[in-house]
Amino acid sequence: MRFATRLYLGFSMIIIVMGALLFMFVYLLSNQNQQINSLVEDRYKKIKLINQLRVEIRSIDRELNAFVNESNRNNDIEHIQKLKESKTSLSEGIETLGKILKIKEAKEQWTILDHQFKSYEPTVDQIITLLISGETKNIRAYLQESENRRENIINTTERLIKIQEKVMEDTIYESRATYTMAVNMGIAFTIIGIVLGILLAIWVTRIITTRLKTVKDVMKSIDYTQEILPRIPIHNKDEIAEIAEAYNEMATQLEVHEKYEREYMGRIEEENWLKTSIAELSMASQGLMELETLGDSYMRIIVPRVGATYGSLYLMTKSIDKPFLSKLITYAGPDQSDPNSVPIELQLGEGLVGQCAVDHQIKILEDVPSDYIKISSSLGDSKPRNIIILPIILDDELLGVIELAGINTFSELQMNLLEQTSVHLGTSINRIQRQMLVRELLEESQALNEELQSQSEELQLQQEELRTMNEELESQYKHSEQKTLDLEKAKTALEEKTRQVLLSSQYKSEFLANMSHELRTPLNSLLILAKMLVDNKESNLTEKQKEYASTIHSAGKELLQLINDILDLSKIEAGKEEIQVGEMDIRDILTFAEKQFKPIAEQKQIEFKVLVDDEVPGIIYSDEQKVYQILKNLLSNAFKFTNTGLIELTVKRHERVINYGKELGPMISLSVKDTGIGIPAEKHNLIFEAFQQADGTTSRKYGGTGLGLSISRELSGLIGGSITLQSKEGKGSTFTLYIPENLEYNDQLLVMKEVAATEELQVTESNLSLLDHLQESKPMEHLSDNTVENEKVLEGKSILVVDDDMRNVFALTTALEDAGMLVTFAENGIEAIDSLNENPNIDAVLMDIMMPEMDGYEAMRKIREIIEFEDLPIIALTAKAMKNDRQKCIDAGASDYISKPVNIDQLLSLLKVWLYK
Repeated sequence: MRFATRLYLGFSMIIIVMGALLFMFVYLLSNQNQQINSLVEDRYKKIKLINQLRVEIRSIDRELNAFVNESNRNNDIEHIQKLKESKTSLSEGIETLGKILKIKEAKEQWTILDHQFKSYEPTVDQIITLLISGETKNIRAYLQESENRRENIINTTERLIKIQEKVMEDTIYESRATYTMAVNMGIAFTIIGIVLGILLAIWVTRIITTRLKTVKDVMKSIDYTQEILPRIPIHNKDEIAEIAEAYNEMATQLEVHEKYEREYMGRIEEENWLKTSIAELSMASQGLMELETLGDSYMRIIVPRVGATYGSLYLMTKSIDKPFLSKLITYAGPDQSDPNSVPIELQLGEGLVGQCAVDHQIKILEDVPSDYIKISSSLGDSKPRNIIILPIILDDELLGVIELAGINTFSELQMNLLEQTSVHLGTSINRIQRQMLVRELLEESQALNEELQSQSEELQLQQEELRTMNEELESQYKHSEQKTLDLEKAKTALEEKTRQVLLSSQYKSEFLANMSHELRTPLNSLLILAKMLVDNKESNLTEKQKEYASTIHSAGKELLQLINDILDLSKIEAGKEEIQVGEMDIRDILTFAEKQFKPIAEQKQIEFKVLVDDEVPGIIYSDEQKVYQILKNLLSNAFKFTNTGLIELTVKRHERVINYGKELGPMISLSVKDTGIGIPAEKHNLIFEAFQQADGTTSRKYGGTGLGLSISRELSGLIGGSITLQSKEGKGSTFTLYIPENLEYNDQLLVMKEVAATEELQVTESNLSLLDHLQESKPMEHLSDNTVENEKVLEGKSILVVDDDMRNVFALTTALEDAGMLVTFAENGIEAIDSLNENPNIDAVLMDIMMPEMDGYEAMRKIREIIEFEDLPIIALTAKAMKNDRQKCIDAGASDYISKPVNIDQLLSLLKVWLYK
């Protein structure tokens, strides 16, 4: 138990005793006070009331006597009035007394009193009646009876007073007894409290002093020379125990600190020994010019330093046939004539020393067999117990091998010394070998100088021959100049051809862009009007007319898809398709496939499965958008050409894939297998060409442009993959997309980027920019959906449509007016600015980009220069979907961007967002 708990408990007991004593005193005093109050108030009141009754009864008696003896009859009325008042007062007093009496004996006397009064009252009334009537004949008899009854009443009141006096005496006695008991109990409880306090103080003091003495004895017994410090035993969980725990923890920390300090000092000593040994070996090897001297000096120092008793040093020797190890020096070895002597030469791989030279690894032998080399002295022979073999390596080149043997086991510190000194020894050996090589080269150079002097005369004779040869070379040089001119002409022609190719590519890009504008401009109005007819908001079209409108709208969307496919293929063929490599979650592909194609499978009643091998990683690195586009094309084709059976998407991982004779890996395969019509073997390659299909006849059953597989094949190549096909006519097909698990640019892409970066082929971005996919503009994400869904936002809003094509103006005006908007139009940028100046209450502008006189870019810049139109919502419209057009529009001042053909629902949503602001 904790000391605080003991103290709290002891003081609590004292407080409880004192509280009980206080409560008892309060209770007794309160009780005594109540008794006194009862004595004073209740008993006194009752006695006073009884005395009052006696006074009233005597008053009645006096009035009766006065009434009887009065000679003057004029005062009769006054006497009668006083008698009535006294009777009334007496009756009320008796009734009040009956209510406040509680003692049984007193109540019994009151009953007698009440009965006596009721008997006395008629007698008084009879006397009054006789006196008033003047009949005084029997008055004395009534007066005697009245007096007797009065005396009875007075006697009864006397008895009641005695009863109350006795109760008062009893109450006083009880009060005195209670007071005496309170005093006695107070003394007893005070003595008990004092005794408890003394006992508690003695108990707590003895416990504290005993425990502190234990702590003191343990602390005094500490011997700081010992590694293990004494501990204080802990028996209870109290403050002394906490002190003991703190001391024990401190002792543990001191022991750990002492241990770490000894270990640290040991490491310092070992490190000093190691550095001293290395320094001694370094000093010993300085200035040495011979390998034998170096080896002898090294072995004489290192062998005893590591506790070895034998050592040998082999150097790597190169020969014409093959390198080998030759013995340089031995330490305490046997004579060469001894059969157990060390070999002079060792081949690489021969024995442990030769194997060490091959492996470049340290060899350690323990418990060496008895037939190994013996360590001899004048006193006898002994076999070594441990052998260590170390390679001498410098810059990954083997220079030699050291072999040491000893009776004792080599320590880790000695091993560390051997490893470090072997590196130093290798440096010294390399230095001496190079010096020896330099000396040999100097000797050779001297011999060569003598030989050169003899050859100088021969060179003079050869100079004459060289002059003759120079004349022949001059004639050949003239011939080579002609060839150089021919090459320059060929280069000029090739550069011209390259410029023509680039110009042709530029014209092709411009043609496709202009074609896109020319096609999308009428297509925009066609799709808008067809959509309005399909919606039939006025409900004035027949079902057949709505079907015609739906067919027109569907045909327009197919034409739009054809334009997109052609532009996609053109972009890929031009080599300007950008690759965006990033993390791609395989599970997202499966979710995409299931969400988009599960409804189609249910509609066609085809079974659709998605299978993934366990080895497929969750994340790969590729161009996610292109993988999605390829997979969507493959699945769309599978559902298009399959009416019954099964379509299965399988994802696997392949460590290696052979593709066009090259081994690639690791790769991820996405296989789309169907049970559709299949493809004949002779058309397997044909279907991947642009505008080609397996059934290319005019009576073909399935529609399409034939660009999907061609685009997919080109896209797969861009991301480092490929598409394979396995199919039999009538038995279905399996298209497999292989993509790298981690996409990197291949050599072909790098070459293309380098060619595009050269100054000779560099052209402006507008000349070589390719057409991007049509991207639907998305409303700003920072507004809530409730804002966009508020259909009343557009009602009554004024909008300016700027477009030079009246077909588009008509279509857009009709659609916007159906939404409740007020529409005005302008045919170019100049008219648009004039309209805004004339009608500054215009709420928004739809701005076409390609217009005569002033195009959309310049018009938006001019509008933004006008202060009142700085925040006017301007939505740019363009059919020439060139690269970076969206950013160009935003930079020119557009609030947002949408491409043609315009999706009316999308346009209205976009207007709601900007007009809500």
